[in-house]
Amino acid sequence: MKKTFKVLAAVLAVAFVSSCATLSTPVAATGNPVGSKCGVAESTLYLGGIISSKGEENGIDKAAKEAGITKISHVDSYTKNILCGLIIKQTTKVYGE
Repeated sequence: MKKTFKVLAAVLAVAFVSSCATLSTPVAATGNPVGSKCGVAESTLYLGGIISSKGEENGIDKAAKEAGITKISHVDSYTKNILCGLIIKQTTKVYGE
């Protein structure tokens, strides 16, 4: 019985630590040509979104300003779940000139 419990605990621990998924989603596209600039904005949520890291914003406006983009060609959004969703990292990438 103890051996079965240890094996089950080990399997659950490995599954919990290795469960990580990244979802990539296109957000928007315009008629502007694809530019050479890329702006990135990130934020992190903890405990499945109950607690957020203060002062972080992952909006399109922030990403565009960071790279000096005035004409946006397209926007991508990435969501990465770490430790079964206990930590969620959200990234917005803006491309353009």
